[in-house]
Amino acid sequence: MFSFHSHSGQFCKHAKGSLEDVILSAIERRFTTYGLSEHMPRYKPNQLYPEESHLTTQDLESTFDQYLLEARRLQEKYRQQICLLIGFETEYFGPESIQHVLNLRQPYRKIPANSHALAMEAAGVARREREDKISSDLDRNADGEEDAPATPTTTHATTTTTTSPSASISTSATTPTTSSSASTTATLVTLPQVQYIVGSIHHVRGIPIDFSEELYMKALQEVGEGSWETLFKVFFDEQFEMIKGLEPEVVGHLDLVRIFFASISGGVQEGQGQKQGQLTEELWELVKRNVDYVIGYGGLFELNSRAWKKGLRDAYPQRDILEYILSKGGRLTLSDDSHGPDDVGMFYDPRLMDYLQEMKVTQVFYLAPVGADMDDRYITYANAGTWSFQHVHIRSKSIAELRAEMTWPTNTKS
Repeated sequence: MFSFHSHSGQFCKHAKGSLEDVILSAIERRFTTYGLSEHMPRYKPNQLYPEESHLTTQDLESTFDQYLLEARRLQEKYRQQICLLIGFETEYFGPESIQHVLNLRQPYRKIPANSHALAMEAAGVARREREDKISSDLDRNADGEEDAPATPTTTHATTTTTTSPSASISTSATTPTTSSSASTTATLVTLPQVQYIVGSIHHVRGIPIDFSEELYMKALQEVGEGSWETLFKVFFDEQFEMIKGLEPEVVGHLDLVRIFFASISGGVQEGQGQKQGQLTEELWELVKRNVDYVIGYGGLFELNSRAWKKGLRDAYPQRDILEYILSKGGRLTLSDDSHGPDDVGMFYDPRLMDYLQEMKVTQVFYLAPVGADMDDRYITYANAGTWSFQHVHIRSKSIAELRAEMTWPTNTKS
């Protein structure tokens, strides 16, 4: 089982729990691969959410760097229990956002060593009671500290990520310098290599569309001038610019712009558009353009189960777009878009599995790190040598295999 879209309260203000707690929950629920994808930083004060009003853009950048370091520490700590991929979710505010993402993907980025110490302090130690739930997978000494992890008892093959120098943390940099003279020449820590990105947009012309109905209405009035069709058009056009500029391995919630439509549709102008957010002919051309481009470079479309928590009929994208993706041979992956430990695997069993069967999906795809043992289901693309797939391969798994893995505790099913 796998997911490639997740957040934690440690690094995301509207999520809950620590990153380690999220990972422990994924292990407990027998995920074999889990993608870590905290939000990238935003670089202008007017891009901060209301919940971040007390922060600066420098705070967001520091938090993101701390996330990468903590993700790498946990990737190594739990490498024999689960394959963790280090990624992030993008934002889009115009062409400058493309360059910001490309910069974050560059290897050998460095930060002062004391930032690593702050990350370790913020991470803390995972609550003992949660670790006890998976104690059969851990090998402990008499003092209660962890030895080398025990060989996992699950049937899936262990996946070990091959690390490059850019993914290493220098042991000399794990302790911050304390003297005043050293502070001016602080040891630098090399940040881990980002292995993939979730290509998403959450704003239309800079206005958040998924934070609240109030801000959605603001976007509708200021960007769409009261027309949902105009709002949708700008969304899909900005999404296309993001997709072209980044070619993300995973495309996130393709039709997020529908998130609040049903609840606010009474205030939307009638006429050219239809009710319930059905796509007009012009909008369909934009959607098809975006989908076709992703298929062309080999990206994956996530089926995002969080849409059900928001009251939508289907997982993102809604079934009209999903049908088109399938008709064109597009490849799907799974994401819970978790915002805390309790969200891991949200709605996977049985709702997502039943939905896949209803839509006649027979297989889904997932990312595996470069260096993992390959099998005959390894997929290549004409441009697989580009940076977009430099750090991950793509594999497939049948829906029957996924159902066989559904052995979670009863209280985790939604």
